[in-house]
Amino acid sequence: MKKSIFIKHFVVLIFLLFHFNGAAQLKIDKEDVKEYGFSYEKLNELDSVMHSFVDNKDFSAIQTAIVKNGKIIHFDSYGYSDISEKKKLERNDIFRIASMTKPIVSVALMMLFEEGKFQLDDPVYKYLPEFKNLKVKKRKKIKPLKNDVKIIDLLRHSAGFNFKGPEDYRKVMSMSLEEYSKEIVKTPLKFEPGTTWWYSFSTDICGYLIEVLSGEKLDVFLKNKIFDPLKMEDTFFELPKKKIDRLTTLYVKEDDKELISFDNKLNSPFINKVILLNGSGGLLSTTDDYLKFCQMLLENGSLNNQRIISSETLDLMKEDHSLGLKYKYLAFGKKKGFGLGFEVVKETDTKFGSKGTFGWGGMFGTYFRIDPVENMIFIYMTQSFETYKLKLSDKFRALVYESILE
Repeated sequence: MKKSIFIKHFVVLIFLLFHFNGAAQLKIDKEDVKEYGFSYEKLNELDSVMHSFVDNKDFSAIQTAIVKNGKIIHFDSYGYSDISEKKKLERNDIFRIASMTKPIVSVALMMLFEEGKFQLDDPVYKYLPEFKNLKVKKRKKIKPLKNDVKIIDLLRHSAGFNFKGPEDYRKVMSMSLEEYSKEIVKTPLKFEPGTTWWYSFSTDICGYLIEVLSGEKLDVFLKNKIFDPLKMEDTFFELPKKKIDRLTTLYVKEDDKELISFDNKLNSPFINKVILLNGSGGLLSTTDDYLKFCQMLLENGSLNNQRIISSETLDLMKEDHSLGLKYKYLAFGKKKGFGLGFEVVKETDTKFGSKGTFGWGGMFGTYFRIDPVENMIFIYMTQSFETYKLKLSDKFRALVYESILE
């Protein structure tokens, strides 16, 4: 009897490990889910709610996953990666992860911090001369800065830059990061650096700093230092020709409720030569690939004996560096703060997760959180502009925590 139980658990373990590395979709049975502390019925309810958004034509498809104690205990794909082709969403389909690029680039820059290449309080102009003598707009007047932009300002979004959307980037996509950096400083800053938290494109400059400090192009650095060690084989700025068919379509919802293709595998800039390596939102990835990155973060900077970043540096990144900053529109307050690349939960017993939970999301409908207390990662991927209006992240997060058995 003991031997048969051992064999059963060994087989489940092998299936879970295989599953984590990108195998065909695995449906874990009720008892196995319970062993990991989750309600099978509640996870089915989570699926039903997420599926309802697709059925209601809020977006075309959704993929969700939960990792507990290093094992994928839930993975679900639903809907069409492309509606016109009636192509069902597959596990290995590729998503535009938008601002979920920022945590990756932030980690990459902090790897160079570990090497002593810079200090957080260094002025950016020390490495990028174009950042010397910048201007700021105050009460309709253009004035010299009182504070220089520091590297920590780039990482925590207090540099004074503004936000850029997809259309803004399409205007500058033919520029290199060097050209882009020299162009954006011609516009006066929105705020005095180091005074106000304002979500912006500052992580683009983090990407350029990586190039200057390392002597490598950003895509090469990320591949050599993060993607290859973590076996993230489907994460890149430019989509390889052989993988174009796996690119999901990004939709916008018109006033008449119809989903219209905004970016697809026929017209996407990702299928052509990518010049501007957009560190704020330019990466493509899969759910499985991003889970590997998250698992590395959850395991304090290493995965499968590959050390990416030290636990001490990662702890520094997870501190609240937004303290003392003013806020506009997005207030963190006592319960949440912002570290060096992601949001962090500062208190226990909040709707945002356990104390110490951290993560971020992307405007095309991607979202992840890492909960060290529960030893858990949860993530969803869609390709839609609608998820913020629908408060999808709040609903998904609540359903995940409701699925945990007491």
